[in-house]
Amino acid sequence: MFSRMPQRPLLRSVALVPAALAPAAFLRLALVCSAAVSLALAPAAAGSSAQTPERTSAEAPADAAAAGVAPDRVERGRYLVHHVAMCVQCHSPRDRRGELLEQRLLEGGPVPVESPYTGPRWAFMAPHLKRVPGYTEEEFVRLLRIGLTRNETRPLAPMPPFRMTEEDARAIWSYLRSLGPIS
Repeated sequence: MFSRMPQRPLLRSVALVPAALAPAAFLRLALVCSAAVSLALAPAAAGSSAQTPERTSAEAPADAAAAGVAPDRVERGRYLVHHVAMCVQCHSPRDRRGELLEQRLLEGGPVPVESPYTGPRWAFMAPHLKRVPGYTEEEFVRLLRIGLTRNETRPLAPMPPFRMTEEDARAIWSYLRSLGPIS
């Protein structure tokens, strides 16, 4: 029924991720992302909102009220970015051991894994997301809702084709815009 797959490793490590960690880290990230997005967005689609966990001072956004944004919306966006869509995993630089650089979260960096596929194009660098440079709110919401960039193209893998609700996409926009400047 299925053709036999060639005998080759599914994942090659990148210089920033030790070879022993790369396959396990990638598989864990893929499983957690797909399960978390499915589970967390289902209540939002049904009309209820998921609880957001306590925030640490390291994750605290800049004063959202000063920017004219409801703090609850920013907190919801922080929760989605850090714990559901897990944007920080690809859009943050890492140290030599493959650990996220906490003081530089969401500032872009090398994608921590290489493509396990030979055909599709794969992004080598993830753009920085702090303050969402180059996007209007409507363009960014469209990216997270229907998967099209401001240039009417699909982002390169491993960026998943999110199908978020408008409310969640706007919450993520509000959180990213509330962050301080890139260091």
